[in-house]
Order: sequence, then C-alpha cells, then structure tokens
Amino acid sequence: MRGLALAMVLLTCTSTARAASPDLEAHIVSVVGEGDTGRAIADESPKHAKASEGVTLYAAIVIDGVVYSDAPRVKLAGKTRKTRPLADAGARLELRWYRVEPGVEDLSNETSGTFSYQAIPYEETEIQDMRDRTHARADVHPTRTPDRGGGLGTMRYKLVVRRAGSAAATPGVEARRGGASGGLTDAVHRVSLRADDSYLGWLTEMYGQPYIWASAGPSSATHQSERLEGSDCADFVVYGWRRLGHDVPYTWTGGLPALTRLLAGGARRDDGVYVDARGLAIAAPAPGDILLFPRHVGVFVRDVGVPGVLDDADIMVHTLFESPHEQDIAGSGYAGRPVEVRRWKQ
Repeated sequence: MRGLALAMVLLTCTSTARAASPDLEAHIVSVVGEGDTGRAIADESPKHAKASEGVTLYAAIVIDGVVYSDAPRVKLAGKTRKTRPLADAGARLELRWYRVEPGVEDLSNETSGTFSYQAIPYEETEIQDMRDRTHARADVHPTRTPDRGGGLGTMRYKLVVRRAGSAAATPGVEARRGGASGGLTDAVHRVSLRADDSYLGWLTEMYGQPYIWASAGPSSATHQSERLEGSDCADFVVYGWRRLGHDVPYTWTGGLPALTRLLAGGARRDDGVYVDARGLAIAAPAPGDILLFPRHVGVFVRDVGVPGVLDDADIMVHTLFESPHEQDIAGSGYAGRPVEVRRWKQ
C-alpha cells in the first residue's frame, strides 16, 4: 500500500509539472516595409518586395495561447491576432535566427539520361547579428555560395526559441516538398527582394538560387522556378516574364522562338561586334531583350562596349552552372556562337 501511495504521489507530481509547463510555439511573420504602423499585419506568407521597400521579419511566440511579438498585429493560421510585447513574455527568451540557404549553386535533374528531382542541399547558417533580436530587416545575402546579387534575391529563414527549459523552432531544412520537387515547402519563411518592377527587376528575385539543369515541375504553377528553388537558363528568363503577369509556360531554349519575335541575328566579328548576314552591325538591343544562342539564353542588360551596337563587351544576365548573375557576353562561354536578338510577344 505504501508503494501504491508513493506511486500515486509521483504520478500526481508529474501530471502537475506537465500542466504547469507552458505551451511554446515559434513563428516567423513578416511585412513589406518597416511594419511600424498600427495598420500593418505581419503574416507567414512568402514576401516579394523591392529592395528599396525591404521586408521586416518578426518573431511571433505563442505561450499558453497568448501571442507575443513586437509586430502590432499578426496573422497565424489565417486568423488575425493582437499581440503583447515580447518583453512581457516572463522568463527570458533566447532567439536564434538562421538563413536556410542552398549549399551549392549547380545541380542537375538529369543523370545518365534519366530524369529525377535532385534534392537541393540546404544549410542552416546562424545570423549572428540577429541573435536575441525580436525583429530585423530581411537580409538576402547568401553566405554558403558566392554573393552574386549584392542584396537582391531570395532567402529562407528559421527561428529557434528557448524559454525556461523549453524550446521551439520554425521549419528548416527538414521541410521538404516531397517527390515533385527538390526544394522546401513554404512553411520555411521566404523573402524575395528585387531591383524594381521591370522585367529585369523581377529576374533579380532568382539571385542566390542554384542553376538546375533540366529544372521542371508538374505544371508551370508548381515549377521549381515558380517556387524560387532554382532554374536552368531558359526557365530563368521565363520566370521574370511570368512575374509581370504573362501566362507563358516554362520551356527550353528551343521553345523560346514561339514565345518571342525575332529582331535580328548574326555572328561575332573579329573585333567583337555582332553583324548580320549582310555584314552590318546589329543595333544594341533594348534592356530586357532576349539573347538566344544555340542551347543557351540570356537577357540583355546594358550597352557598355561599342556604343549603339551589340558586341561581346555588352552585359547580359543569365544562369549557367552558377547562380544567376550579370556578365559580359565575352565571359559567358557563348560569345563565339551565333546569336538571335528576340523580344517577348506582348
């Protein structure tokens, strides 16, 4: 009987301790801009913003059903919630923020002629400057691969919270989409910063994401590029046009002529200038025009060589075995190939 009584006491004490332990949840919410107006609602959806606007990340901690955050209002699970300041959460909170970023910038979905989605190797990198901060401006500079975007591109984030012996975390590298993609679900908080609202501007959202040979998806809406997981050269140029609201399909370089119109075509002369079949110099394209080479494509950015004509010193943006970046045509590996200057059909 004494043993039974002792067991009952231990069971009662254990049940009491569990009941007293707070229910702890961690969330990342964000808002375009500073988010310091009372009207802003920070939520968990992926964010697209111009770099000049920026995105503010907030920690939102749920303790015993109460939402603590320095964002005035947050939306969790589709419901708008009022918040209490994180300083009111009682026991000291430890906040650790992480970049969830690709560890490589070159992948292939085709091996020995067989297609399969290759799992993109993501890594979690602590953001030291954000340690114990309740909110901060989103920084999309990669740290595991070369920073080719200069503050433009896409980054994913994770938050780990510790409080009074308990811990909680938002999804990270384990949150895979499954067989239809090599990337992560939208449960991993995503921020994309672009240069501006132009076609070239929208392309900069893909900075920091890997080149994926034979990037694909069950549909255009579920394509790896649409989800900002990475792209090959053709899917990269399609991505920006789709972001402008044009319902064009993802395709390969051989499919681009059906979606564009030919402006000029020719080959490089010894002095680096591109000339047509009559030997006349091809006029410098407009920013955003397509430069289509045999089995490769880029987008014209600016005329920096011989003024007014297309030459191999001019700058294009493309992706080829590296994350998207600007590069002179001479360094692209395709300068000696014939080129077609094309423009998207409106």
